[in-house]
Amino acid sequence: MTAIVGTINKRGVAFAADSAATHSVSSKHKITNHANKIFELSKYHPVGVCICGNLDFLGLPWEEVFKLFRQDLKETSYPSLKDYSKKFFEFLKTKIMKKLVLGQSINLRIIVDGFLREIINISKSELEKEGVITSEENLFIKIQEKLEYFEKLYSTANRCEDFEDYSEEAFINYAKDIIEDVLKDVLASRICPTNFIHQFIKPLYLIIVSTVHVYIVNTEIIFWGFGEDEVFPSYYSYIISSAFDGRIKLTNKSEYVVSNINHACVEPFAQTDVASTVIKGIDDELRNKFYDSYKASITVLRDEIIDKLKSSNAPDSIITALKSIDMNSYTKLFAEGMDQYIRESYIDKLVNTVSYLSKEDLADMAESLVRMTYLKRRITSEEESVGGPVDVAVITKGDGFIWLKRKHYFPAELNPHYFERSNS
Repeated sequence: MTAIVGTINKRGVAFAADSAATHSVSSKHKITNHANKIFELSKYHPVGVCICGNLDFLGLPWEEVFKLFRQDLKETSYPSLKDYSKKFFEFLKTKIMKKLVLGQSINLRIIVDGFLREIINISKSELEKEGVITSEENLFIKIQEKLEYFEKLYSTANRCEDFEDYSEEAFINYAKDIIEDVLKDVLASRICPTNFIHQFIKPLYLIIVSTVHVYIVNTEIIFWGFGEDEVFPSYYSYIISSAFDGRIKLTNKSEYVVSNINHACVEPFAQTDVASTVIKGIDDELRNKFYDSYKASITVLRDEIIDKLKSSNAPDSIITALKSIDMNSYTKLFAEGMDQYIRESYIDKLVNTVSYLSKEDLADMAESLVRMTYLKRRITSEEESVGGPVDVAVITKGDGFIWLKRKHYFPAELNPHYFERSNS
């Protein structure tokens, strides 16, 4: 897991990231503390990138992908930061994916297997709840019901940009062998319906082309800095999951562009609970618990009043009127009031202060929020999924990409040639 925090105002943008990485091996988790998550995207221009989630792309470390893009980019610049992100994803599709053909097949196989497992598990669970014997016949019937349900559910879902023109026929041409191999045991059953594979492919296809990321560990990529024509910094965050048949499942998660209207921003990524508590004055989980408790309380109060009225032989019209009161609307009103107070008393005040911070203070704030997340994980019973050295970098329009803190896997004094190459 990861803790990354970005702080941004008109002077520049700072990012801090821990070094923890969680690896799953044979259903067990191993945490290491040497992962790199902040990178220069250009040696010559004020652009950087951060990652969290899956640290590999089709088996190739993202760190190597960024370095290859940096070599390909050379001294080329683009008018806006968003242009850099577009060029990066074009580079990914045209120059990286064609070298990772096997990785694309493996990537898709994981998704197909994940969908099959989910359908089977849901079907078994529903049969148990219904008190129906989980026979092979009953299971096939329930699986077909679930496939039909998923088809209807995703038939109206938004599509990822890269899959807008991707037809079901094209998907079948690419994926049929993989799907048949994953389903071989199911298809071999004597009672398997003859059209089962077609029933399976339709919802699978709709899920894959949608903006919903499931069945595989995602990567979040955050581009940050300045375009050539931009005087204020910005950041753009994207989620990437699957990549196959020369296409990338990619969605824009969030963004912030500094301007004369938008002065500053503090944005946590990955494990956001501690940073969000500092920004909002309350933990998001605790806030939602307050809202749920409020709704439960006023519902109990209403029901007790109704019981009292019934015992007093009150008119049915009054009781009916009380029963018709919508508790959700009053809970929403309460939540809106609380959220407005949080916005005015905490978020706005913090952002106003951040808008005047120096670049050094921006970096210090980002690093402090990451370290606070690490501290919370360490002193509680939660898994210590944040840790290791904290890397910190700042980008300004004039100075470009500047490391304030950076770990190396080698002693710097023994490898002067590395820095000579980096500066050449």
